[in-house]
Amino acid sequence: ERGPPPPSPPPNTPHSRRRATLRSAMRTNIAFQVYLIAQWIFFSSTVILFNKYLLSKRGFHFPLTLVLFHMVFISACASLWKALKWVDVPVVPTSELLTRFVPVGICFALSLGMGNAAYLYISVAFVQMLKALTPVAVMLVSFVIGIEQPSYSLAVCIVLISLGIGISCAAQVEISMIGTTLQLAAVVAEALRLGLVNVLITSRGLRFSPLAFLYYVAPLCAASLIVPWAVTELPRLSRHRFAAIRHVGVPMLLANASIAFFLNLATMALIKHTSALTLNVSGVFKDLLLIAWSVLISGATVTPVQYMGYAIAIVGVSWYSHYQRTKKATSAAEPASVAPLKSEAAEESEPLSRGSERMP
Repeated sequence: ERGPPPPSPPPNTPHSRRRATLRSAMRTNIAFQVYLIAQWIFFSSTVILFNKYLLSKRGFHFPLTLVLFHMVFISACASLWKALKWVDVPVVPTSELLTRFVPVGICFALSLGMGNAAYLYISVAFVQMLKALTPVAVMLVSFVIGIEQPSYSLAVCIVLISLGIGISCAAQVEISMIGTTLQLAAVVAEALRLGLVNVLITSRGLRFSPLAFLYYVAPLCAASLIVPWAVTELPRLSRHRFAAIRHVGVPMLLANASIAFFLNLATMALIKHTSALTLNVSGVFKDLLLIAWSVLISGATVTPVQYMGYAIAIVGVSWYSHYQRTKKATSAAEPASVAPLKSEAAEESEPLSRGSERMP
């Protein structure tokens, strides 16, 4: 007795071939985006852990020196990228450079310098918890300078994030007031930087990729650090013919700065092929991974109450991301006469929304 006939092969029509090609392209695109997200999380986490290692484990207690070295190295790399025409850098007149970019560079220096100094006193896990306050600081600065209007949704975000971080701080077993104050000040400086980017640069129609932005801001950030660095760290750093640098090793510092530069390239690729919102959401997963690393590998102490507080803060951060996504979708749905559509170049040039993550 014969069995059932074998299934007939799918029809080889142009329509079926086109559908198969689209499915294959979609799978490839998803895989590529997952790779870009994983790449950014890797470099961002590596920079943070590398900085913590140098500042705490290797005894290189010079956070401003580390930031200054990063900025000089990144300035040189960005200039090389521009000379090789690998990045498009718009020309900025000197007057606009002084009035629009110098304030951003100063806030960038404050954010990076104080953020790095905080690693001398508190764990990576606690730093990541405190960084969750960044959306609250950004919202409050946005209210003050008039680029965001208070709303019920934003109020809920502020309450949830603040409540969660407050619980985490109260439950910290060994809390360092110096480290906590430094990190909170770094969060405020970062919020001011982002507000200034929106008011002084983005709102004026100036659009930059992250690398083009650093081409102008990194040298200004380095210049802003010269005086405080010379006063607070240079006398100690120069003792015994720069013994601290020789102890760590120039190759180690170059490797650290190189990873920081690769982080900016990964950031640029992630924003170009996805969006700035994807970067923010990826940052939440990166923070969770760093907390897990700090607890499981580095031996940091995180209490169950702190986990609960951070979970509440994450709900607030997720709500804020949803609010921004909805706001962006609503704006894009408006008539062209009201809200012109962004070009691909404009999408790539989203302002740096997690700047201190790019260059911790």
